[in-house]
Amino acid sequence: MSNSKTSTTAAQLVLFEHEDRSQSHLIAMYDVAPRFVFPARGPSGRDEVAAGEVQTSKDHFVKSVHRDFVFQGRSYRLTLQPARIYRAPPKKDGDAAVPATAQDPSTMVEVEVFPGEREQIVEQVIRRLAMDRSRLSLAGENRDKVQMRFSLYEIKRELRAVNRTLDLTNIREALDVLARARIIISRGPDAGRKPGRGSNLLESTAFPVMAIRGRSDPAEEEETTEETFLEFNPLVSSAIRNLEFQPVSYRWLMKLKSPVSRWLYNRLSVEYGEASDIGALFACDVQPVTLTADEIVKYSGMNEWSRRRDTLRVVTAAVDALVEEGILDRVEKDFDKQGKRIDDITYIMTPSKEFMAQLRRAKQLEAANASVLQAIAGSGNRPDGFVPVSPTQATETRQRRVKRLSADENDAPLLRLGGQG
Repeated sequence: MSNSKTSTTAAQLVLFEHEDRSQSHLIAMYDVAPRFVFPARGPSGRDEVAAGEVQTSKDHFVKSVHRDFVFQGRSYRLTLQPARIYRAPPKKDGDAAVPATAQDPSTMVEVEVFPGEREQIVEQVIRRLAMDRSRLSLAGENRDKVQMRFSLYEIKRELRAVNRTLDLTNIREALDVLARARIIISRGPDAGRKPGRGSNLLESTAFPVMAIRGRSDPAEEEETTEETFLEFNPLVSSAIRNLEFQPVSYRWLMKLKSPVSRWLYNRLSVEYGEASDIGALFACDVQPVTLTADEIVKYSGMNEWSRRRDTLRVVTAAVDALVEEGILDRVEKDFDKQGKRIDDITYIMTPSKEFMAQLRRAKQLEAANASVLQAIAGSGNRPDGFVPVSPTQATETRQRRVKRLSADENDAPLLRLGGQG
């Protein structure tokens, strides 16, 4: 296998590909961390401020968001620092600044914005595009950074394909927010250990390097082919390098309307994806997952409503949506009451056959990827870095995976990998 530093692709990048457009990849810790801020809603149900925008205090200082979450039984702390971007000034006092195409800072106002639902959707679309054939490449002096090129119109077209709509101005601003809002993930204070320097698992933005080629006529957005270049952060790059990603249903993620429902689907995928008894998965013999409303609120990052009953109503709707979409077979609810008042709800969630079938196919693809990488690297040990491959070797890698999956055809349904070769 060639180790030339001139190679711009690697076996792991090829194995990250998936030409079934109903599928995406889950980066476990990164995708269950509460990295997004969703606006508080008033009594009318409308957002009280523009998505993600934060009103500054008198000293013009916006405090970072700090959240705790649990992954694989361990506690972690997330710190989210807002992005600073320019927007068009409000037309009248009390209005929020709005995304705009003007590039002259002197005509704009500076605001601080946290990634919100818009950014969550755009990042998910970027992930899906990254799975297209030959989309990713290696960059950096040591060829250890994962790079991607695409156009803004590709994002708009993909959003339209999944029944979501954003104009190019909002898409570009969402990318700016993702590239500027800083994410810090550190281990929580375990017993007997004090947090200190060097304990951060991630200190970066979603896209630490990004450049967008400007267009001459913003009105011609339907015809634009402007190219966007970005690099994924070290946590995502490491997951790709180590094959630590799990196929999940992109179709389900895009159909779920609530960001809490999308987080919950990812959380369930991680919970069952880590099951040690693979035979139980294939037999659909698994135990329900139990979460309380308080746990869902805390770990998903959703905002609480001023009235407790409204918070519980929103959480219940997010859980019930997974039943409606066929992800869960059923949900049992155990109400914790103080008199007539409901203080909390425990949700006992049983996965559907469709969810378990998705999980089995994911396990099959994960095993095929590991087997192919082991054969290419010539060792049973995990490679220390990316394994460079030539275009010819990339084609051979795709063919090896198809062959490996075909060998298991009698054991479980195959993932659709049409066009591999």
